[in-house]
Amino acid sequence: MNIVLLGANGRTGRDVLGLALSAGDGVTALVRAESKLGEVSHERLEVRVGDACDPRVLEAILPGHDVVISTLGPRLPTKAATAVYSDSAASIVDAMQASGVHRLLVTSTTLLFPSAGLLDRLLRRLTSNVVREAGRMEERIRSSSLDWTIARVGFLTNGPATGYRHAAGASPEGGGSISRAAVARFLLAEARESAHVCQVVGLSG
Repeated sequence: MNIVLLGANGRTGRDVLGLALSAGDGVTALVRAESKLGEVSHERLEVRVGDACDPRVLEAILPGHDVVISTLGPRLPTKAATAVYSDSAASIVDAMQASGVHRLLVTSTTLLFPSAGLLDRLLRRLTSNVVREAGRMEERIRSSSLDWTIARVGFLTNGPATGYRHAAGASPEGGGSISRAAVARFLLAEARESAHVCQVVGLSG
């Protein structure tokens, strides 16, 4: 595949990048500064500098690619930081629809699944900005004409990709954390197989 990867300098994005290159895929990684991926070099990797929230930047990159994978997300749950969810979604959808690239995979949060559990209610309150902006991101993507898949994940770890559970439209029974490497495995498998087109998929370890 030829992949446009957004969020490549994040920890999940790095795992996607490594797995994709190992599998023989071509990757165009869009980063805010080239130094973010300066130590990564590969003949099938092209690093482009720009803002993923600017549709003009994406429109210039997208032709010739098969899929967009976005692992963009905030480092802090502040209002300004979490706006990357909705701002990038608007840019991605507009650019993809203009460019004729249809396959999109993004990561989101399991807190958008309904749950009456005390812990989930507390987490939603503590991360209300994340929940609100991720919800806006999903709404923009789901209302588009794209072939999208949204992977909702919970607490992310740095463990190995030793397997994962997934469920369409729900968090897998028992929930739980999941490694970033396992999320990357799911995203690349879904990009190849398109088993959950226009579906929200819950992931856990």
